[in-house]
Amino acid sequence: MALNPALQKLISNASNKYSRSSGNRIKPKEGVNRYRILAPTPAQAAWVKPDLQFWADCGVHWIKADENGKPLAVVGCESTVNQAPCPVCTAIDQAVASAIDEDSKKLYESWKVKLTVLVNVLDRSKGSSNPDDVQILELTPTTWGKVMSVIQQYGEEGEDILDLANGMDLSITRTGKGLNTEYSVNVAAGKSAPVKPEQIKGTHDLYAHIQKEFFRGDEPKALAAIAQISGVSMPRLTSAGGARTPTRALTSQAASVADSDVQEEAALEALEEEAVVEEEAPAPAKTVATKPVVKAPATAPVEEEMDDILADLENI
Repeated sequence: MALNPALQKLISNASNKYSRSSGNRIKPKEGVNRYRILAPTPAQAAWVKPDLQFWADCGVHWIKADENGKPLAVVGCESTVNQAPCPVCTAIDQAVASAIDEDSKKLYESWKVKLTVLVNVLDRSKGSSNPDDVQILELTPTTWGKVMSVIQQYGEEGEDILDLANGMDLSITRTGKGLNTEYSVNVAAGKSAPVKPEQIKGTHDLYAHIQKEFFRGDEPKALAAIAQISGVSMPRLTSAGGARTPTRALTSQAASVADSDVQEEAALEALEEEAVVEEEAPAPAKTVATKPVVKAPATAPVEEEMDDILADLENI
């Protein structure tokens, strides 16, 4: 019996949601790695932006209860990827500001965005199992800066090492481990094979890859973990500047937070208005009984009569 169409659609949506493979993402291994960077022109790949930016900046928050533990939530950074306000960044900043000791502060700071750069490549390293398959290479920003410097240096000499037919492979050498890991970038030795047309058609939409991998509606989970571990209240959630439509959970949570804030502000305003009315209202006028005004008698005639009497006494 065939699968019910409605159930088939539900399963298809779930498969897209929970599958984390919208492209293979690799990192340089220890030792020498050889890659061919794929920078197709707009005619060769529809996903390339008008400014021909063939790479993508990726920013991710890894929320853990301790630095060496498993992540409780992994979410993309709205600010880095979508150029929009990031509620997770805001919550982390509040947690760092409220830290009561250095250990707590160090943990909270480990939640800050981790930056990488993604680019389509052919992995032509020795021992590569998929040298002909297009893969997504993930590099540190510093390493990508070195890659761009090499491309620029050759470009200033009139050579385009990104050219699909006559370009060159790059050699990225990884040495050290942990915080002491270093990467060096050079043009690979020997002749570089050209890129096949079908390989260009297999390039991945890097932005879509980031959205699918790291913007899966787990923002409430990340904010709840931050609040529980650090004791700070979650920031007000807003949509990402119109770049993405917030999930239902994000929208309902934002509405409840906003409603409580509005109610609290309204109550405070009402109390303030009552206080102002009591302070500024004039006191009621009192009715006071008035007595008739008695006018004082004129003094000038009395004084004249006294002068006349004194004058008569002097004449006697």
